[in-house]
Amino acid sequence: MLAGLVGLWAVENIWIDCWVQVRSHRRVPSLVPEALGGMWSLVMFALALGLFLAVVCVALLIKERGVANWKKALTGGAVLVAAILAGEWFVVTGGTALLPQIRRQPKEHSVELRWDASRSGNVRYNIYRGSEPGVHATRLNAVPVEEVTFKDTAVEGGKKYYYVTRAVDANGNESADSNEAVADVPGE
Repeated sequence: MLAGLVGLWAVENIWIDCWVQVRSHRRVPSLVPEALGGMWSLVMFALALGLFLAVVCVALLIKERGVANWKKALTGGAVLVAAILAGEWFVVTGGTALLPQIRRQPKEHSVELRWDASRSGNVRYNIYRGSEPGVHATRLNAVPVEEVTFKDTAVEGGKKYYYVTRAVDANGNESADSNEAVADVPGE
């Protein structure tokens, strides 16, 4: 019984739902989840447990002498088809996204920079970063910033970064590097 329900559910999600979506030009809501959330994770766990128990029951049924061989073969085939269809559904609907949800999400890091304003009037700033002292090859801002703060969100945990700012006048001329600031980003 369980194997038949799982099989019908998988057939609907793998073939019928796709056909309905194409024919309706995606106007009919899909029953296929976009990504496995908490409830889908529980449903998948329950179905996996049900399939495991169905396989165990088939194994016990095969050992039973009082059941006709054709019934054993039919039951085993139904469980096998249900397991294959459930596995195919898991792959087709993105069930593989369940594993990244289980893993701990890496912590997002950032470095907040602040500096004293230039004594020259009407300047903006470019911010540069490097991974070695004295080498600042990466410009972090696309256009010069007017503020005297900047947040670098493209940093990785466990690394050390070196920053400088350069004042930019109205003609686009940059000053020399400011004093170097060091940021030691903590690991995960």
